Amino acid sequence: MTFEDLEAQVASGLVETVIVAATDMQGRIYGKRMTARHFMAAGKDGVGTCSVVLGWGHDHSLDPGYALTGWDNGYPDLVVKPDLSTIRPYPWFDKTVFVMGDANHPDGAEISVAPRTILKDLIARLAGHGLKPLFASELECYLLDETAMTAFDKGFVNLKTRHRTLHPETLIRTSEDEGYLGPLRRHMEAAGVFVEMAKAEYSPGQIEVNLEYAEAMEAADRHMVFKTGAKEIAIQQGMVATFMAKLAHDLGGSSCHIHMSLLGADGKSAFASGDDGRGTSKTMRHFLGGLTAHLRDVFLFLAPTINSYRRLRPGTFAPASVTWGEDNRTAALRLVGKGESRRIENRIPGADVNPYLAYSAMLAGGLRGIEEGIEPIGEAATGNAYGMIESPKLPSSLEEATIAFESSQMVNEAFGSVIQKHYANFGRQSLRAASTVVTDFERRILLLDI
Repeated sequence: MTFEDLEAQVASGLVETVIVAATDMQGRIYGKRMTARHFMAAGKDGVGTCSVVLGWGHDHSLDPGYALTGWDNGYPDLVVKPDLSTIRPYPWFDKTVFVMGDANHPDGAEISVAPRTILKDLIARLAGHGLKPLFASELECYLLDETAMTAFDKGFVNLKTRHRTLHPETLIRTSEDEGYLGPLRRHMEAAGVFVEMAKAEYSPGQIEVNLEYAEAMEAADRHMVFKTGAKEIAIQQGMVATFMAKLAHDLGGSSCHIHMSLLGADGKSAFASGDDGRGTSKTMRHFLGGLTAHLRDVFLFLAPTINSYRRLRPGTFAPASVTWGEDNRTAALRLVGKGESRRIENRIPGADVNPYLAYSAMLAGGLRGIEEGIEPIGEAATGNAYGMIESPKLPSSLEEATIAFESSQMVNEAFGSVIQKHYANFGRQSLRAASTVVTDFERRILLLDI
């Protein structure tokens, strides 16, 4: 939808509400619903909001330690500048459209630590090499027969999943869920968030939806609209959709496998080689080399919560070490496709990931590999990659990932000290918030026995 289309629909009364939004560090959309009249008059030039949105915790706590925002500078405003190329229908709400924006300082300068700005900068750096990145997210989540209120009243334990039995991949399970999946697909297609397919995932109540390939920024925007819309449509049906990486220790994790490739200056795949297009080009090999060399440095952007690490365990289709291989689902980085579809699948992230930051992490590592001609670490995994004990281990905790990010020269050079300090503080504050909490696990093993 163009701005001219929006003008016409507002004038005719077809659109009454415009949502102006951006994303926080945690990968949640924050925004304001504006009357269409006011958006057309003033909102299209920017919408003010408190800068706390780029400095709060997972529970919206007022965390210290950020140069951008806090008590020391009075929590000043930032301005969300709508990107008018992102206007799209928001059809699960009547007469509503959605616009994604960029977080700016009041003087118009972009805020460097904003996730969308970080990705924008990496895309520009790839363009300097004549390369254009493409991405697609595969998102998994659980449907719960709960509401936000019932989950809260239960203390977020003993929650009922939509189903009780395993029926992964079966048609009957998706038929049971078609009352949710059908409207979800139709609404997303109408919003320009194009869906390839939906299926039943492994655990009871778990689903997977694959989004179509798109240029990097559009793919990240679609990821965010999909995730938010999936939760909102579930609410409308009296359910909860959760994208936690690990809902429960006895249930499968929810992943966000990220597929990516590069187009060259000629508009063709920079990854494909050979007569059949199944080969690994020099560009792909060095991109892969940079990824394997720097996964630990940028891991905070791939596994951003304490819960992320509950999912990353051997033998669970979630990786625990730096491995890669051709069409190998036990590896961290899976090489797939041929010709124009030749690509890398990053199997590390969970569904809790922020797509702007995760995509940026991959591009930063891969670009370093191209610039320095880095070869992939180790040999390609041809069997069970979990048995490759010589492979470097990935961070096993948020603390380890935060330390790696904070101390990394590569992160400092790729993102700059401002971003490095900001997100290192994000990791530390998340750890601090969890450090004093008494968990259900502790009560379950200690309350009656101690």
